[in-house]
Amino acid sequence: MRARLALMQCGARCILREVSLKDKPAQMLKASSKGTVPVLVLQAVEDGAATTYPDINSSLENHRVIDESIDIMHWAMNENPSRDRNNAKEWQSTETMSTDEIDALIDQNDFEFKEQLDKYKYSDRHPEHPQHYYLQQAMPFLEQLENRLANSPYLGGSKFRFPDAALLPFIRQFSMVDPTTFDSLALPRIQHWLAQGLKSDLFISVMMKYSIWDAQSKEEPLVFGEP
Repeated sequence: MRARLALMQCGARCILREVSLKDKPAQMLKASSKGTVPVLVLQAVEDGAATTYPDINSSLENHRVIDESIDIMHWAMNENPSRDRNNAKEWQSTETMSTDEIDALIDQNDFEFKEQLDKYKYSDRHPEHPQHYYLQQAMPFLEQLENRLANSPYLGGSKFRFPDAALLPFIRQFSMVDPTTFDSLALPRIQHWLAQGLKSDLFISVMMKYSIWDAQSKEEPLVFGEP
């Protein structure tokens, strides 16, 4: 989700292949053996050459593959040749946190909160503790975000920016485990921040439903990332 937010925001046009993780296509596993999404396959082109979309059915020897969502976000903002440079730069700038603070917050989300989220979401797979225990384990991070939102409506300041997009999909997942419980938590700023983010034009634009990609289909490829 956050990869799509960055691609759309920065105008990183790419061919979208919607896949089912219950029936992973061979082309996806060929590009990334991790078997998770997202996977971004980049065509290797020489300087000055026309931008082309990679043929995922061909050899990937001269292609670059990025299969971590945060890395795709950074590529979209900083390396994508078709990006709106001013827009990408403004989206990264924040009024409230330094670059180091943003990176530390995202790392904490990705390597600490994400694990707590997974255990809370799939508590039946972790029967050593009740679900409420995993909720409590996640609260310090949520309370940290609540405090960061004390002086501005978004983590990035007055507007929804990169740090908000990097974290919002995870908080959304957390809220959906048990919406009634989430709404009852003493986290009014996070609840408002999440609601505003989910109503934003950017978020709505990436939530469009697409048909599962059929490798045998002769339909024109779906180009994603045109604001």
